[in-house]
Amino acid sequence: MSFAELGICPEILEAIEVLGFETPSPIQQQAIPAALEGRDIVGLSHTGSGKTLAFSIPALERIDPTVRGVQVLCLAPTRELAVQICREVDKLALFMDGVSAVPIYGGTSFAPQLAALHRGVQFVVGTPGRVIDLMEQGELKTETITTLVLDEADEMLDMGFQEDIDRIVAQLPEERQTLFFSATMSAAIRALINRLARDPQEISIERPVLTVPTCEQSVYEVVFSSRIEVLSRLIEMGRMKRGLVFANTKRVVDDVVDGLLARGYSVDRLHGDMPQTLRERVMDSFRKGNLNVLVATDIAARGLDIDDVDIVVNFELPRDPEDYVHRIGRTARAGRKGKAVTFIGRRDFSLLARIERFVGVKMPREKVMTATQVEQARREALVDDIIEQAAQATELPDELKDIEMPAEQLMAAMFNLLVSKGSCELQPIPEDRPSRYGNKRDAAVAEEAPIAAEKGNDWSSLQESTSLFMNGGKLIGVRPKDIAGLFYNEGGAPKGCVGDIKIYLKHSIIEVSPEIAPQLCERLATCNICGYEVNVRVDKGIPGQDAGPRTNVRDRRSSAADSYPGREGFRREKTERYERNKERGSRFERAERFSNAPRREKTERYDRRDSFNDRPERFDRYERRERDSRDRFDKRDSGFRKRSDRDFRDNGDGFYTKFAGGKKNRKK
Repeated sequence: MSFAELGICPEILEAIEVLGFETPSPIQQQAIPAALEGRDIVGLSHTGSGKTLAFSIPALERIDPTVRGVQVLCLAPTRELAVQICREVDKLALFMDGVSAVPIYGGTSFAPQLAALHRGVQFVVGTPGRVIDLMEQGELKTETITTLVLDEADEMLDMGFQEDIDRIVAQLPEERQTLFFSATMSAAIRALINRLARDPQEISIERPVLTVPTCEQSVYEVVFSSRIEVLSRLIEMGRMKRGLVFANTKRVVDDVVDGLLARGYSVDRLHGDMPQTLRERVMDSFRKGNLNVLVATDIAARGLDIDDVDIVVNFELPRDPEDYVHRIGRTARAGRKGKAVTFIGRRDFSLLARIERFVGVKMPREKVMTATQVEQARREALVDDIIEQAAQATELPDELKDIEMPAEQLMAAMFNLLVSKGSCELQPIPEDRPSRYGNKRDAAVAEEAPIAAEKGNDWSSLQESTSLFMNGGKLIGVRPKDIAGLFYNEGGAPKGCVGDIKIYLKHSIIEVSPEIAPQLCERLATCNICGYEVNVRVDKGIPGQDAGPRTNVRDRRSSAADSYPGREGFRREKTERYERNKERGSRFERAERFSNAPRREKTERYDRRDSFNDRPERFDRYERRERDSRDRFDKRDSGFRKRSDRDFRDNGDGFYTKFAGGKKNRKK
């Protein structure tokens, strides 16, 4: 089926031909004829399926160019999506004389938007907040509106625009056509549609999955602190020529951008705290190819329409599976292939399973690229670039003609120079170490892999190692990176010689290469880490057992601890010490007398105070103090009675009533 068979006017067909569209998508084939008949539409289709043309073409068909007023009102959840829809409408109305469109959104000046409305624009695309402001000011007239379009209706309701939509719809004419389009639709949104629309026709593109089939999805299990490094490795391997990275919060977006900028990549950010002019500038730079990576929050997932995005990275899993559908919908558009990569942690398995059930796709887990793999990918990409450039070059540059050197030696030198200049130093991450819970197949592959002494070799290549013991563990706050830094910086260990690091409560076990172990023991015999002095030596294992790597705590409790030869000796020594102290009776007697002395002294003090006959002078002082206190109390009481007789009236119930205000005051 072609666009001409859908009953579209010749002006729009000519614009579609200029844009390069040949056949309509399934949502367009079903929605355009029904909308041209004047029916209300509810369109449900996946992201990137052509929903914008599905409602823009029927809306333009209903516009009367002779009427200089707003005839189509399209509501969008974000500014970026409003701008994108308006651009598509302008392209479709290229050959329609007198028809124009304008985006209306907050964060910018009212002046250009008011000027467009005064000129008599027919197609308005805006966000609910700015549309309400212009309606209340009387600048946006609603008498001539014949079509209402809600794009991404579910997202607008999720963002809290339901009350704004109700206020807007209340001011529109009842005789209108309503078009709802979105990638997802819940039961609550269907209830709203039934309330706003009149007998709507639901058009749903049935698919076994909600995502685009040409989008390859994969998952990397990495800790949060390693995700920037893994992202940089994806860029280094050439998998992100133009990519989008999505995060849940603005703070994470800023952290990712700062980390990538420090590594020298062309990257920028996009989130809600940025002014609108800066956001538009960033979007234009990304569209023109000046930026390789754009890091954004979900606010940009609904408004980006760039066809050549080759990869989308979910730096964090979205909390809503529908947001995941919209995120990865930014790639594999218009029939192109794309890839979606998701970073997860140990706490994200349940959320990932819920997303997999929602989209109907089981995402394969992939291993993080090692430093060796990244370096190999760099060299292969450099060779491809050299071959491509050699096909275009015709003659040798003048600067190289006078050099008397074999061509092979010159090419090798140039290649090594390009590799050294284009390389970026990779940082070791925990994912480089072999997993303790890896399957047997991975272990077999690791055993068969040859040992390479190249720079950047991963830790799994250390098949023979020596265990070193350090008397510092979790109690002093030691971390693996602290131990690695101590061994590399102060111990002078070559890169890649430190392997598995196990930190226990009071000690740590470090696996190192056998040839570097004597040097580390000599230099780190006495050293400082985390503010504490520690010692490093060759691990001798558990006492009474053969020297070798220590087992875990559970094994030691079950086997080694029971047969520990020093346990009985320790108990015997403790018993003997107790018996020796018991024999020293004089020492215990002195301690007992000392502990009871305060109690006896206190008792004797009370006895002396009560025996007044023995101390007559003290008794006289006590009586004198009591007599003076009674005299002072009698004088104060007599003064109070004189005042009460003058200012109060006795009620006979223990209260005095004041004559002036009648307020009761208890006699004291």
